[in-house]
Amino acid sequence: MKVLWRALSLASLAVLLSCASLPFSAERRAEARIREAVDRIWVDDLPGAQKAITHVLEDAPGNPAALVVQACLFLEQGDLDAATRSVARLDAVAPRQPETHILQELIEERRRTPVPGWSEAMRRAWVDAGAPDLEKEGLATNLTMWTAPVSPTVWERTGSAEDRLVAMLADDGTEDQERWLADHLLELQDPRLMLSALQYFQHREDRQPEVRARARQVLRKRLAPLAAAEARESELPLMLLLVDTSLEAPLTQKEMAALERLASLPLYTRTTMSQAYADAERRFRASGITHPGAGPFMAAVMSIHTAAPFWLLTRVDVTKDRLSAEERMRLGRSVWTLGGRIASGPTLLEHQLGFRLMEQGAELMGDEAQRALAASELRQGEAIRTASNQILITRWPLPSLFRDWMKESVAHEWEHLGKLVEP
Repeated sequence: MKVLWRALSLASLAVLLSCASLPFSAERRAEARIREAVDRIWVDDLPGAQKAITHVLEDAPGNPAALVVQACLFLEQGDLDAATRSVARLDAVAPRQPETHILQELIEERRRTPVPGWSEAMRRAWVDAGAPDLEKEGLATNLTMWTAPVSPTVWERTGSAEDRLVAMLADDGTEDQERWLADHLLELQDPRLMLSALQYFQHREDRQPEVRARARQVLRKRLAPLAAAEARESELPLMLLLVDTSLEAPLTQKEMAALERLASLPLYTRTTMSQAYADAERRFRASGITHPGAGPFMAAVMSIHTAAPFWLLTRVDVTKDRLSAEERMRLGRSVWTLGGRIASGPTLLEHQLGFRLMEQGAELMGDEAQRALAASELRQGEAIRTASNQILITRWPLPSLFRDWMKESVAHEWEHLGKLVEP
């Protein structure tokens, strides 16, 4: 692997000093135009983005951020020769920098493999650059994707309680939206969305506590018959078992018996993140949102019902020192088994929560080998999380790359992001 040196050359230092000497208004104007170009890229207005970035480079030919954006624009359009020229200019003013190296490698990857799909090319380019932390080391710090919230458009164009809920999951609802939804919960028909609403109204109990408590009461009543009849999945009954219980209260004998029954069910959930993503994207586009950006992904993340496993972790921690040896063994088996069901999910969050429960279960059972196994998986998960934060896919104004990355992430996030830390 190549070693990436980050020291600025005298030439690039001179360029940076000359930029620093520009009048404040000129510097701010350049930043605003770069931001405009990036925003236009994310809504597929590539001609408008090209015009904005050209203006910047006419006034400041050595602006590193503008050159990064220009190179990405040409890459997005498939013009590899023009992208190469932009990166050569970038290399002259900012040699041996993360973006410069990654763009060079990315262009070469695209030349070798000119087929749809950017994810693997980007991963290889980032690894070859030394897997830099772009949050701390990157040249262009103002390029992060920004897209308009989806909630205003969805709420304006539809009165569907389900569509509005999904928009709230993407953006986080306002107090007015929460009150409206609490008054229209009987209109929800999809049990998965009812469960998402229950999890939503359990969070941030300090905000409108009466509204949230009323909403949870309605949802628990509607979901209770479904949970009682569930013979395969433990997700819904686990949520209803623990919702509205105190996190500081030890588990009761009745709750531990219920956990044993839930651990006997073969699955935690059958709903995948890809299904939630596709459902959210369909709803947003049906409302006329042509560029939902990260909205479907955020809605899908909030549709992963991991609140109950977290509550279970906390409740077990409070309980463990109050149990007999036999009770510790029984609870440990239940927690270990439930954790394994959750960890089999395709997301990083499910993996981490599931193996944390497995580690906790192994500790209760006194099984050091199983505890060490779970701890190893947790360390691997943390390494993957760190790598994902460092590559910063949303920092690169490449919509087609972002779409490919999201497609692979929602299909199986653990496997996709795991490639970032492979030897």
